[in-house]
Amino acid sequence: MVEKAGYGAGVVETGPLIRAQALQVGYGGDALLPPISVDIGRGELWAVIGPNGAGKSTFVRTLLGLERPVAGGVTLAPALRLAYVPQAGALDAIFPVSVRDFVLMGRQGPGNVFGRAKAADREAAAAALAEAGAAELARRQLRDLSGGQRQRVLMARALARDADIVVLDEPTNALDLAAERDVLALIEKLRARRGGAAVLMVTHLVEDALERADRALLLDRDHQVALATSAAAMHDAPEFQHVYARFVARHPHAEEREGPR
Repeated sequence: MVEKAGYGAGVVETGPLIRAQALQVGYGGDALLPPISVDIGRGELWAVIGPNGAGKSTFVRTLLGLERPVAGGVTLAPALRLAYVPQAGALDAIFPVSVRDFVLMGRQGPGNVFGRAKAADREAAAAALAEAGAAELARRQLRDLSGGQRQRVLMARALARDADIVVLDEPTNALDLAAERDVLALIEKLRARRGGAAVLMVTHLVEDALERADRALLLDRDHQVALATSAAAMHDAPEFQHVYARFVARHPHAEEREGPR
């Protein structure tokens, strides 16, 4: 494992797909959160939750190698196929690219964006657009799409990537209820890929996420919280109750475990 601030692949031969060990995230050498240690295993769904400005996106960007750690490190399993679905609003609305080509770029992977696409890649991109319910958008420009349409296209790109682990940053943000349901259904399709892809999802849909997830990570910059536990146990954690008690009901069996008061 990496013992200093760093990011690398090919270290974990077996076991987790991604391992964060005493990882501290932040900017300019200043940590936003306490050290974070998590192992993301095959087929697991992780929900990353916390209030606005808690450091969730910074954690994700550091995990992906887009930001340097302040301390600690991240290691990846060898030959890991990874897909990142940013918030739809983070896309460059001016960049002239068709939906078909944008999804195809995800299929080709980094370093091969301008290479000639193989027939298998084109077929996979078309199939992913169809699976995401966005086939009719293939010839349109990405910049002309609505927020909900862009999110479908982002999910299609992740499907086309056929990744071992998919990282999603607020995939249902600013969507209506019907679009939210569609995106959540697509996340389940992602999990079925490659014999069980792992999914790490930053989300504000706390109750729904904890119902679906296997594991959860609560981040709270203001109160210096970085708590990783099972999704089922998160409801009753004091740190979770401090942040969400007014909005989210406690686990239905909490009183049975505690006994009468």
